[in-house]
Amino acid sequence: MRILFIADGCHPSTQGGIQTFGRSMKKMFEKEMISISYKTNKNKLFYVEDNIEIGSPSLYYRIINKFFKNFLRDFFSKKIIKEIKPEVCLLRSPQNLELLKEIKCKKILVQHINFDLYFKSKSYYNSNYNLLSFSKKELDYFIVTSPKDKEKFVNNLQFPSEKIKVIRHSCNMSILEKNKEKNKNLIMIARLDNKQKRFDLAIKAMKGLPDFILNIYGSGSDKRKLEKLIKKENLKNIILHGETDQVKEALDKNSIFLMTSDYEGYPIAVIEAMRRGLPIILRDTFEGASDIVINNGILLKKEWNEVEFYKGIKKIYADYEFYSKNSIEMGKRHDLEIIKKEWEKIII
Repeated sequence: MRILFIADGCHPSTQGGIQTFGRSMKKMFEKEMISISYKTNKNKLFYVEDNIEIGSPSLYYRIINKFFKNFLRDFFSKKIIKEIKPEVCLLRSPQNLELLKEIKCKKILVQHINFDLYFKSKSYYNSNYNLLSFSKKELDYFIVTSPKDKEKFVNNLQFPSEKIKVIRHSCNMSILEKNKEKNKNLIMIARLDNKQKRFDLAIKAMKGLPDFILNIYGSGSDKRKLEKLIKKENLKNIILHGETDQVKEALDKNSIFLMTSDYEGYPIAVIEAMRRGLPIILRDTFEGASDIVINNGILLKKEWNEVEFYKGIKKIYADYEFYSKNSIEMGKRHDLEIIKKEWEKIII
């Protein structure tokens, strides 16, 4: 069986949630799994087999491709897909369906962003009701990551319930086999995109936690902006480390995982943190948040409140072993073999 993951702009060798999903699927299905993605000039942190690159990352190519409304990119994508002859296609976006009009295969769309943005986002439905109707007809399955997501897609967009399946993301990160020792190191791992990830909320709040250190791992366009904010606030307990391919080692040096995003899908970085025994602090800004934080951390209200944040940190620190052990147990739900069985039910 040939399974194709159309990763387009999310090259599986780079850092990011969609990229990690692709690597996890490759781990589960190994020889059957192929991916295609656009060539990138981003740092390639991970080695990935069987990924076919399309196009060029050069400015000249991007200008020409944009001028022709992605004709070049789509032409080569369609050509390669026909050559591969996949039996199953995993789609990052419903817009990928355009590439499969002449391909007979099982079409499976996978959710990577929360419901409230999925229909409006330019990367997904782009408020296009024709595309929504087309996808309802053409898709064999739409994989969402939490029961609340399924409920919203069915009730709000009238997506056929029988086509929507809930499958949580799997994770390659090994489970911590011993008790996690606490320290006063907090960690965030994410693309440095402050509009979504809202690092500024956690950074400003560190004024009220002078005994704690916040370690931020990631790269992105807002690095300078965050550096200026840290300097402006005169904060000495925040370190920007840049991106890393040593995620396990970074998690093991820290005690509590923070995510202060305005929106997410079902962040794999949080799953990795749970599997290494880190309690979690999340804002309740996406459907999957309440499926992630269950006695293994603190689920903050959607509206940011620094006092609530401080109380959450101190509550976890005071009863660290309880929250850490529960995080590990929650992380076990995402074992590759467990999630693989769920995928096999719809792929095979």
